[in-house]
Amino acid sequence: MTDAHRALARRAADCLTPDWLEKQRTGPGGHIRKETWRELADRGLMGVSHPTEHGGQGLGLLGALVLGEAIARVQDGGLSLGMHVQNEIAGDWLISAGNAELRDRFLPGLIAGELVACQCDTDPSAGEPTVAVTDDDSVVITGRKKFVVNGATADLCFVSVQLDGQPAIVLVEKSAPGVSVTEVYDKFGTRSIDSAQIAFDGVRVTPDRVISRRGISQLMRWNRVMSRMRFLIAADASFVHRALLDHIRAHTTRRELGGRPLAGWPVNSHALARARADQELMEAGLAEAYLRLTEGGSTVPEIAELKWFCVERATELAGLCTDLEGGAGYMWDSTSLRAHAQARGFRMSGGSQTTMLTVANHSMACRAELDAPAIAATPGRRRG
Repeated sequence: MTDAHRALARRAADCLTPDWLEKQRTGPGGHIRKETWRELADRGLMGVSHPTEHGGQGLGLLGALVLGEAIARVQDGGLSLGMHVQNEIAGDWLISAGNAELRDRFLPGLIAGELVACQCDTDPSAGEPTVAVTDDDSVVITGRKKFVVNGATADLCFVSVQLDGQPAIVLVEKSAPGVSVTEVYDKFGTRSIDSAQIAFDGVRVTPDRVISRRGISQLMRWNRVMSRMRFLIAADASFVHRALLDHIRAHTTRRELGGRPLAGWPVNSHALARARADQELMEAGLAEAYLRLTEGGSTVPEIAELKWFCVERATELAGLCTDLEGGAGYMWDSTSLRAHAQARGFRMSGGSQTTMLTVANHSMACRAELDAPAIAATPGRRRG
């Protein structure tokens, strides 16, 4: 933590409160207004991880973590997800694209909060992919994307497509002919940021808007972007878990049952002890993953596993807390129930929990194959 990181933490703490968030919503339980992005920028909360030579604050991944910890205090994980997409995903695509003209045209607007970005990944099904074809001097995009974070308010769409049969990322301005928001979802949790379905009906863009395409370079950039996103979601879940643990320890110490505190009953004390152990494991995992991301090395399966673990444990603790709060735990103003809603939102962001397990399983299978020749060559081993 440098002085600049501490200053960021102070700026964020001064701004990001539940009361502040309620004033930014379009209505009760709604998502934030588009003007909120400019206010966040004016308060120095945008572009925190981007290099200073590109207009950012140069605070790196640690800056994103500091900001994420502060955002957790608003008690709605949607804002975290929206900020990750705006600051980490969109900014990274532009900076790493190597197209100075696109970067200089759009990145300053993102950092200033004048433009809002979304990442369009989820197709309706495997049989309905979003496709793009080269047509003379244009790239033509057709398809739909579901559950797009920031989708309703975004100005810029970073769209995953199959371009002439190969994976690619294409930058599309929302104002382009053929782009439309066909649904804004009414969702459970993470409501401070909208999620929408966006249709691309024969949308034409120039070839320079293809910011990443095919081959190992595309795969490496995609893995880097998604690993950072999943790491930050894992951290978000750990912040929810930590706040819940503090809340329920205080509640079970005050509340009595049968003449002794709830925390004094073995079944509850054991559950709380496990939650404390889970919190320590989360923090240790985040520290190790941070080093992997900042110092190099394999990250994709390890961070998928970390995201699965943190989100799974936060969801589990939220369920326990609603029970320990009794009837109050099932009222919407309950701290535990609101946290449960946020954890459910994290389960589907950055890839579902099932996807995280699939990534981890594939990695284990690959490692077993790679290790097999070495094991077979070890003296005293027999091939089975």
